[in-house]
Amino acid sequence: MIRKILCKIVILCASCALFAQSPSIRLGVLKGISCAPCAYLIENKEKLAVQNMNFQIFDSAQSELPKLLRGELDAGFLTAEDAAKVFTAGKGALVCVGVVQNGNAVLLSREENVTALEDVRGKRVLCSANDSAAKVFEHLLLKKGIPVAQGASSVALDFSVPQANIANKLILGEESFALLSEPYATVALLNAKEIRRAESVQKIYSESEDFSTYPAMFLVVRADFARENRDLIRRFSDVYKNALNWTNKNPSKAALLAEKHGLGLSQAVTSAAIPNAALTWRDGKSAKSDIEKYLTILKREIPTEEFYF
Repeated sequence: MIRKILCKIVILCASCALFAQSPSIRLGVLKGISCAPCAYLIENKEKLAVQNMNFQIFDSAQSELPKLLRGELDAGFLTAEDAAKVFTAGKGALVCVGVVQNGNAVLLSREENVTALEDVRGKRVLCSANDSAAKVFEHLLLKKGIPVAQGASSVALDFSVPQANIANKLILGEESFALLSEPYATVALLNAKEIRRAESVQKIYSESEDFSTYPAMFLVVRADFARENRDLIRRFSDVYKNALNWTNKNPSKAALLAEKHGLGLSQAVTSAAIPNAALTWRDGKSAKSDIEKYLTILKREIPTEEFYF
């Protein structure tokens, strides 16, 4: 009898130990400035209100997304357009918990007399074909009556240069204008004193679109995980918000952690980029109207109400 009781106690203890070690959330983290707050989470994971989190770092959303859809991750980060596309195509496979970054693209110039969009008429602007900020920029130009084409009264958007090489073209003086998001904008500014911030796309957007912002990156969760773990997701949201606030207040320390934990960012660039990276937190439901407006500009399908956690 005593032996049976002891066996049950051993089994129970083993089960408890296994449960304690199992991850509460398996989080996919993208390399880059968007996920810089995750470095704080990784560094302090044993001290956080949400315990036993597991982190996997990815070079791109293309390598992260399949694991999310297969259930090998519980949560991750996707651009607004990718998240909406997956939700629609995957019949509600993912939900948006919150916006973690707004758009931060800036128009960089080597010409001192450019201070507004009107000053870019007749110029060519290098843009990344992979950055949706270019579509927002085009929308803003057209809204202000500036054609997007070749010509003295137009603006020519040039997508011929890969995103990773655009900053170098500007640094070397081979081009005079470029639209860049962080951290690429900071790379250009740190390497050539002749380059300046001519205009913020987010600022123009806010002035043109009734003081709204356009969201760049979402925290997303698998829909089935969300249904079963609503309280856990709320607690994790609070933990992430704290990490994000700390990151914004301590860019130098955050940059060191990002480099330490392999987020693909150098300390010098990250430290300078964080103040301009538009890292933020906004619940998905409260950002719904801004998200829908942004997706309309991108000509993407608008997700249904179930998209918002």
